[in-house]
Order: sequence, then C-alpha cells, then structure tokens
Amino acid sequence: MTETGDTVSVVIPTHLRAEFLGDAIRSVLAQTRPVFEVVIVSDVPDADAAAVSASAAETSSIPVRYVERVEGARGASASRNHGASLTTGDIIGFLDDDDIWEIDFVAKCMDAMAEGRVDLGVSWIVEFSDQHEKPGHSMVDGLRADQVLAINPGITGSNFLIRRSAFVALGGFDQDLPVKNDTDFFARFLREGRTYTVVPERLLRQRKHRTGQLTAVNEARARGTELFIAKHNDYLSRSDRRELRQLVHRIRSRCSPHPVTRAYHLAWVAVLYGPTGLARKLRSGRQKSAYEVAGFSEPRT
Repeated sequence: MTETGDTVSVVIPTHLRAEFLGDAIRSVLAQTRPVFEVVIVSDVPDADAAAVSASAAETSSIPVRYVERVEGARGASASRNHGASLTTGDIIGFLDDDDIWEIDFVAKCMDAMAEGRVDLGVSWIVEFSDQHEKPGHSMVDGLRADQVLAINPGITGSNFLIRRSAFVALGGFDQDLPVKNDTDFFARFLREGRTYTVVPERLLRQRKHRTGQLTAVNEARARGTELFIAKHNDYLSRSDRRELRQLVHRIRSRCSPHPVTRAYHLAWVAVLYGPTGLARKLRSGRQKSAYEVAGFSEPRT
C-alpha cells in the first residue's frame, strides 16, 4: 500500500524529441502532489534534450537530472530501467517524452493505490495530435494475465505509478522487446499475482505524431510483434495468436516495399479474419482517429 509520506520518482525516457520533452517535464513539475525527483534518460547524445532539461532544472525546486546512456541496449525500456535504477522514491512513474500528465495524475493515482492497497495505479487516456483529440483507452479493473496479451487493455509506458518493490521484483521492462513492452510488463505483473487499481479519469494526454513513434506502421513493429508472440507463446490462446498474427500481416500489407509482398500479407489477413470477420471489418470501415496525423496512421491493436 502507499503511505502518506511515500515519495514519487519520475523517469522520462527520451530519444531526439526535444521539441516535445519540455511539455512532458513541465507536466511533471506542475503536479498538485509534488514528485520527489525527475530523471530524464537519453539513449543517444542529445544536446537539445540536455538543454531543455537544464532549463527546467534551473527554475525548479524539484531535482531534475539529465543522463545520457551511451552504452548498452537502446530503446525506451532500457532507458526506463536505467532511470529507475538512479532513483530512490518509494513509487516510480514513467512518462514518455511526447506525452503529458494532467496536473492531478500523481495525486489521484496515489490516492487510488492507498485506498485499494495495491501495487499499481493506472489512469485512462486521451489521445491528441495537431489535428485531432479523442478519448483513448479506458482501462478496467479485475483483468487477468491471459486477458491482456493480444490487445493492450489500456496501459502504456506513461499512465501508471508502481511501487518500487514491485517494479524491482519484476525485473523492470524487457529490454529485448522493441514494441509491446508495456503489454509484456503488465502481463508479467498480473501473472505474478500483483494487484492494480484504475483511476477512471483521462489523466494522460498521449500525443500522436510522425516523429519516430514505436507504434508506427513499419517492419520493425512487425518483427517486434513476432518477438512478443514467441516470448508469450505458451500463454496465448488460439484466438490471441490469430489476433497477433493478423496484426503482423496487417502491418506488412501496408509497409512492405513490393506490391506482390503486400498482396501476400493482405491475403493472409483475409484468411486469418475468415469470411465473416472480414465482411464485418469491411462493413465497419476504418474510422478516422487521433492515430491519423497528416496522412500517417497506425493499427489500433
């Protein structure tokens, strides 16, 4: 459970997105329940991110530290783990450099964790871009590990607080998974019998843009999803496995450079959906959402 005196450390992984980083840092420093410290971690040399972080540190009474992790694994998961190892708070929060917390995110997550005597508190999401804003995922209580593998139920690397003891016991994020690392983390969390609670308010603003998001429609995302399938294969139901394979083929049907290859993967999408599922998909169409940014879109799974 959380106690009144629990301290909150925040880790912000960043990768060449200084234009958004300042908004993320300011949203943390503006919390109605002040955090204990902020650690920003870049996995590449980034003078702009260093300058943004230094500017925030100069005007903040809360310690703000910028570090560059130039050795070891690349990616947000490794940066989150490294940042967490540098912090000392009882509770750890993570915020991607392109996302924003509402001012009462920490207070409401902490209150919910204390009331429920649980290891993790997670909020709902609003998605936004320069062109759109819409409700995002709405997490629910009581999920089991086998219910969160095929489709992320609404937990990201930005919308939860977790007790340090639970984070350490789980070994942090899987640095070998380039995508779906948040889904992997939560599945392992539930599999270990850990408990969580949901704050049914949209306290995370999740930005959608074209600057190197992990959810982009590209071959790296397809390969990463295949790694996720291999890791959790023993826990996947037949329908889960089909859903994830559909995702891989959908991605490749859109990003493969050759028309024949795209057609091959599109055919597999049709096979995996089946006649009824494909007809339902075609009837429903693809709704425009905050995922569509200036002609760029991504799958929802």
